[in-house]
Amino acid sequence: MTSAVARPHQAAWFGKILVVQVAAMIFIGYSPGVAEASDPPHWTSSTVTTDCTTPCHVTHHAAGDGLTASAGNVNLCQSCHNPSGPAGDLPINSSDVAIPGTQGTSHAFDVPAVNSPLGTQEPTNPAMQLRVMGGNVVCSTCHNQHSSAASFGGLPRVGPAKQVTAFGSTGLMTSGGLFNGSTGVWFLVEIVTAGNQSSARFRYSKDNGTSWFPAAPATLGAGIDVALDSGVSISFGTGNFAVGERWEFSAAWPFLRSALDSGANDTGDAYCRDCHRSWVMDHSAVRTYDGIFKSHPVGVALDANGMGYDRPVPLDGNGAAQGTAGEDSNPTNDLLLDSGGLVQCLTCHGIHYVDSNTLTVDGP
Repeated sequence: MTSAVARPHQAAWFGKILVVQVAAMIFIGYSPGVAEASDPPHWTSSTVTTDCTTPCHVTHHAAGDGLTASAGNVNLCQSCHNPSGPAGDLPINSSDVAIPGTQGTSHAFDVPAVNSPLGTQEPTNPAMQLRVMGGNVVCSTCHNQHSSAASFGGLPRVGPAKQVTAFGSTGLMTSGGLFNGSTGVWFLVEIVTAGNQSSARFRYSKDNGTSWFPAAPATLGAGIDVALDSGVSISFGTGNFAVGERWEFSAAWPFLRSALDSGANDTGDAYCRDCHRSWVMDHSAVRTYDGIFKSHPVGVALDANGMGYDRPVPLDGNGAAQGTAGEDSNPTNDLLLDSGGLVQCLTCHGIHYVDSNTLTVDGP
C-alpha cells in the first residue's frame, strides 16, 4: 500500500472525482507531443487485444469525439467494464453511482464537476481539468488508461487467473500476492512437464511468450504459494497437469491521472482534496466554524491537537487495534494512514465497490 488507500467499507465517497481500485478507464482527448504505451490490462495478452483500434478507437466514422468506438467517455469505458464484457470482473454500472446519504457503491461519474451543495469544484490539476467533459466528471477525469504507474499510489491488484489453453488437467491454478512492480504486466504461465501438483513443472512469461522464466522450469508446489516476481505468486491445487496448458492474469496499479492524497493540505499531493478543496481543513479550524461545510480534519496525524481525542492507532472491524493481534481476515475494512502517518480522505472513504458495511468483504 502506498501513500493513501481507499477504505471500501466506508461511504462511497460523495462528490465528483476520485480513483477506482483498479478499473482502468478510457481517456478521450488530445495531448500534443505525448505518446504513451498502454499498460496492462489495457494491453494485448494471449487472448485479450486492447490496442489503439481495438476496442477503443476507430480511424473513420467514429461514434464519439476523439475517434472513439462509442459516443461518450463513460459509455466507452462501460462497453468493456460490464458483467459480460472483457473487463467483466471489474464492472462499473451507472446504477452504482452514489447518491449521498441514500444509495450507491461508487464515486459519482458523468455528473457536473461543480456542485455547490456538496462543495465540489473543477480540478486544478491540468491533466484532470482537461478531461472534465461537457462540464461533467467522467471516468478519464480521474483515470489514465495509458499508464498504470506505482508512483501515483493506490492499491495494486493481481487479477484472477484464467486458463487459456486446456488439455484435460484436473488441477487448478490461482494467482495472488501483492503486486509491487513499477508498472502493470501480464503474466502467462505454462506447464512444461506433465504431472501432478507435486511433480509437474512450469515456466512463466511477461511478454506473451517471447521470453520465459525461470531458465530451469520450477516445480508447481502442492497447495503452496510459488513466488514469481514483483510480489506476485501463484498456487496449484490438487490434480494432474498436462504439457502446454496455460493460464494468464494481469497485475497493475490503479490507472490514476494524478498522485493520491498525501502530506499536509498546503504542501502535499491533492487528489480528492483538489475537487473537494472547499471542505478541507486541519485540526486548527475545528473550533472556528465559519458557516461553510467542512470535512473531518485531514492532512494531519492522529491527536495532532494534543487533546487526546484520538486513539494511537485505528481499531479494526473486530474492535481490536489494527496491525496487532486484532488484525482480522478482512483487509477491506482497515483504516490506513498515508505513508507519513497522516489522515487523508481515503483513510476512511472508498471509491468503487464499497457498501459502507465494516462486516463485509468488499471487492472485487
